[in-house]
Amino acid sequence: MEKNKKKWSDEPLPNKIVTVISVVIALAVIVLAILQIFNVWSFAIDIIIPLMGLNLLCQTYIMWNHSRKAAYFNLACAIFVFICSLFVLLTKYYFKI
Repeated sequence: MEKNKKKWSDEPLPNKIVTVISVVIALAVIVLAILQIFNVWSFAIDIIIPLMGLNLLCQTYIMWNHSRKAAYFNLACAIFVFICSLFVLLTKYYFKI
C-alpha cells in the first residue's frame, strides 16, 4: 500500500472547500451540456466554457503544492479558456458574426 496516500480528514480546509467547489462546477457543466445537447437552452455553451476555466483554476489551486508543473499547465489552460471565451462572446454578441 502507498504510504503517501492522504485521507480526506488530513486535507486542509481550503483544499476541501476548493475540491467541493470543483465538483459542483463539474456537475453544473454536465447538466448544462445536457441542456445544450437536447436544445433545451441554446445559450448554455456560453456558461459552460467559463465554468470549465473556473474548474481549471480550482485544479491549479489543488495541484499547487503537489506538482508545480501541473499547476502551471492548469493555469495556462485556464487563461487560454478565458481568452477564448471572451473572444467567442465578443464575436457572438458584440460583432454579431
